[in-house]
Amino acid sequence: MEFKRLLKQGRTSLFIGLLFLAGCLLLSKMLLGHEAGTWAAVVCESLTIAGWVAMWRPMQIYLYDWWPLLRRSWIYAKMSHMPVELIQKGKS
Repeated sequence: MEFKRLLKQGRTSLFIGLLFLAGCLLLSKMLLGHEAGTWAAVVCESLTIAGWVAMWRPMQIYLYDWWPLLRRSWIYAKMSHMPVELIQKGKS
């Protein structure tokens, strides 16, 4: 269930990140598409970087965050096959 929740969060984050990235890139081209100059270049690069930074969390989820959940499921699978013995202690 936690894995499904993580993937849902990843999809939502990816959708938002892609929209923000597209918005930043479009805004950069619309506002500063053909302008030359230092400030135009700084604003253009800043919008591009901001858009890619918005993609950080979705990429983190899909590349790294699911590994601990997978490892935990392997441990639980191994534990489910362990022999268990219950011993009742004598009453005092």
